[in-house]
Amino acid sequence: MIVRKNISIDQCYVDKLKPFLEKNNGNLSAAIRNAIETASLALAGRTGENGEKASSKVSQNAEFRNGLIENEEFLLVHHTLLEWLINNTSGLLIDESTIYEIINPYKIKEIPELVSYINSLNEKMGWKIKVDAECSQGSEPETASLTLLNGNSCFREIMAHSLALYLAKQMKLDVQGLFCKSNVTKIYFKRFEFLEFQKVPKGFEEHFGCMESTFQEIQKKPEFWKNLIKTHRQQNYQRLSMQRKTFEAFVSGDLPSIAELRRNFELITGKPPAAFTLAEHIIIFKEIYLTDRIGSDIEICTEKNREYVKLIHDYSDRKVCESITKYYSNVFKSINHSFKVTTSPHMILFEFGKNLVSSNTCPE
Repeated sequence: MIVRKNISIDQCYVDKLKPFLEKNNGNLSAAIRNAIETASLALAGRTGENGEKASSKVSQNAEFRNGLIENEEFLLVHHTLLEWLINNTSGLLIDESTIYEIINPYKIKEIPELVSYINSLNEKMGWKIKVDAECSQGSEPETASLTLLNGNSCFREIMAHSLALYLAKQMKLDVQGLFCKSNVTKIYFKRFEFLEFQKVPKGFEEHFGCMESTFQEIQKKPEFWKNLIKTHRQQNYQRLSMQRKTFEAFVSGDLPSIAELRRNFELITGKPPAAFTLAEHIIIFKEIYLTDRIGSDIEICTEKNREYVKLIHDYSDRKVCESITKYYSNVFKSINHSFKVTTSPHMILFEFGKNLVSSNTCPE
C-alpha cells in the first residue's frame, strides 16, 4: 500500500538527506524511504553476520541496486506488475541465454558456489529469499536438492526455475520432484546424460515447462487455434477431435484392426503396449478418450485386480453404440489384457481381471 502525504521539511533536514538524495539521483521520496529504513535498523541495533551494522549493509545494497539501474542493467518494476508477469508466464521455459545473463557459467562450476552467489544476489536485490543446498559428494554429484525459503512465492518460482535450468545445463542434474508450500519451495535433482544438448531434460520440462510445447504450437498457427478454441467454447465442447483414420473407419463401418491400433499406440506413447502396466494403460486411455471427445465422460479404477473403465456417451442409435463398443473393445484387445464388456444405455463398462477371457466376452 502506498500512502501519499503532503509534508513540510525545513532546509536543515533536506541538507541531512543529501547523501540519500545523491544515491537516489535526487529522488526525494526514495531518499526519505532509504533514510527511514536506515534509521529503523539503527534504532533496533541489528548487526550482520560479520558484526557489521545492518544499517550499513542496507545502504550498501541500496547503492548496489542504484548502480545497476544507472548502468541500465536493471529496471525498477512495480511489485504487483512483476507478480502478474510471473503468474501469466508460468509453464513457459526461460531461455538458456537469459539465465547466463544472471549466472556466469564460466565462473560458477559447483553447487556451493551457485548457492553462495544467489544468496548474495538475493540480499542485494531485496528479494528476501534464502537458498540452501544438499548434494552427494564429488565434483559431479549424483543427487542434489535445493530449498528456497521465505520471500514472495512468485519470486521463489522464477528463481527455482532459473536454478533448475542452470543445474540441468551446466551440471547435468534433472528435476525429480518439486514441492511448494506457502513459505518454502524444494527441488530434488538426479544426474542424467544428455542425448541432445539443445533440449532440456524431461523432468525439468515436466515441472517448469508444461505449457511450452502448447504455446509453441499456438505461435505456429495462431489463427487456427484461436478459431478452434472459440468454436469449442461456443458449442460447449460438443465437438469431436478424433484422428482422421479413426473418423474414416467410423464412417465406412470398417473399424481399425487390432494390429493397426497397436501400431497407433506405439506412435502415441513411443513404446510397445508390453512396456506398460494395466494401470498405466488405463490412465493413458483416459487421456486419449477425453481428448477424442467421442464420448462425454469416463470413470476409471486402477486398483490392482479391481481395474475397470466406464465410458459415458450421449448416443441413442443402436448401431452407433455397437460400433463404439466394438472399436474400444479392439483398443483394449490391442494391449493384451483380458476383460469383459457390459453395455447399457449411454454407458460401456470394461472390467479387467485374471479370470476373465476377452475372446468370449467382447462383441464381434
